[in-house]
Amino acid sequence: MSSTHIPHIPGQKRVPLRTKVTWGCGGLADNFMFNTLTALGTLVYVQHFGLSPALAGMALAFPRLIDAFTDPWIGNLSDNLKTKYGRRRPLMFFGVIACALLLPLLWTPMGAETAQNPWFSNIPFFYIVTIGSLLAVAYTLFVVPYTALGFELTPNYDERTRVIVWRMYIGLIGSVSAGWLFRLAAADTFPNLGEGAFWVTVGVAVIVLISGLIPTFGCKEDLEIETQEPIKLLPAIKYTMTNKPFVILFIAYVTIIVALFSAQSIAPLLMLHYVFNGSEKAIGDFTGWFTTLAVGLSYGSMFFIGYLSTRFNKRSAMLVGLCFVLLGTILNFFAIDPRWPWALYVVGGITFIGMQGCWLMIDSMVADVCDDDELETGRRREGMFSSVKGFALKAAQGITFGLGGYMATAAGYDPQVVDASGLDEATAVKMKALLIGFQSLGLVLAIFLMWFYPISRQRAEETQRLLEARAGKDT
Repeated sequence: MSSTHIPHIPGQKRVPLRTKVTWGCGGLADNFMFNTLTALGTLVYVQHFGLSPALAGMALAFPRLIDAFTDPWIGNLSDNLKTKYGRRRPLMFFGVIACALLLPLLWTPMGAETAQNPWFSNIPFFYIVTIGSLLAVAYTLFVVPYTALGFELTPNYDERTRVIVWRMYIGLIGSVSAGWLFRLAAADTFPNLGEGAFWVTVGVAVIVLISGLIPTFGCKEDLEIETQEPIKLLPAIKYTMTNKPFVILFIAYVTIIVALFSAQSIAPLLMLHYVFNGSEKAIGDFTGWFTTLAVGLSYGSMFFIGYLSTRFNKRSAMLVGLCFVLLGTILNFFAIDPRWPWALYVVGGITFIGMQGCWLMIDSMVADVCDDDELETGRRREGMFSSVKGFALKAAQGITFGLGGYMATAAGYDPQVVDASGLDEATAVKMKALLIGFQSLGLVLAIFLMWFYPISRQRAEETQRLLEARAGKDT
């Protein structure tokens, strides 16, 4: 594939603070779009609507799996789109509008009287799958081009990290807020948990709409990139998945997500019925304060891991972050205990020191991969790389929603028995062992994979030099 299709357009070496903040505001919409269902889904669907944990996990998993396969198509569309408003922003506009409209509808499933039926005659199950799938596609329409837009803002190895971190600085406000959503939904202000979830999510939808439109209208694109020739979907996927650095990063990312997010369907049940003895308000308070701690330490994590990446390189910083996450995960086996719930904050602190920095490094590494790809293909394809990363996230999350629900059932969790007599010690220990053993194994594998990630600081800077030289010859 010839490099003369398009000159190398690297963007600015230093990005103005105003541009960083404007683009970063989209991180607030992203966090609420992604975290609202995670924060409320399992507990609302199991506790209020009466689905079994396994069926609730399946209902939450299917939309992610369906949507995962639309990501590459939307990413390729974003790379090839030609409009007077740019390649990315029209898709972002339609995506954020659709998300704001769909979010409250997650908590209005029809046919609640069939919630105990098998899946094929369970009306709430099919309703959740349908609305969840539409929401997931709308989320992709926003987040894939939004992420690609951020990758394009600068070619500088360290400045990319400084740009991407603003998405997290602002987006973490959404994370801490999402941690309190269940507590708000369970408040006495509302007649029941389902209605509480609906009205809380109406407020979330307003925030999503405003914060998502700020980068849509406030960031500019370089329209000269649109002169490159379109590439069809299958060849685009082929070029993406034959890029060795990206393949290593992709597999490691999937492994981390599957490992960590397997807690989404099993941990809330374990915490509610084992640690907090069935008290919805107690777990709501805990989740809120725990998420607040997580967000506070996540800012520290970004500074710490970000410093290591500029002092050494991104791979080394990523490995340090993963080791902190692994240590905290192992210690959770002892911390998840009704005798000392305070230990969850201590162990969580160890995990959070590394976790957010890992997400920062992954995004910054993908931006470096885009340059590596351009050197080989002659194209700017941030949309495709962003979408395949999104595919990894959603496919892995879909797997873990279902897997977590299955682990709870396999450990002996029966919602009717638990409602009648609580969660017994033996079942709780089995649930902990399955969850933490699975998570630890996945994190060890991710550390092993990241050891072989090949793009160093020197290689990234040499790639930029070659691209600049090529662009000079082509003009």
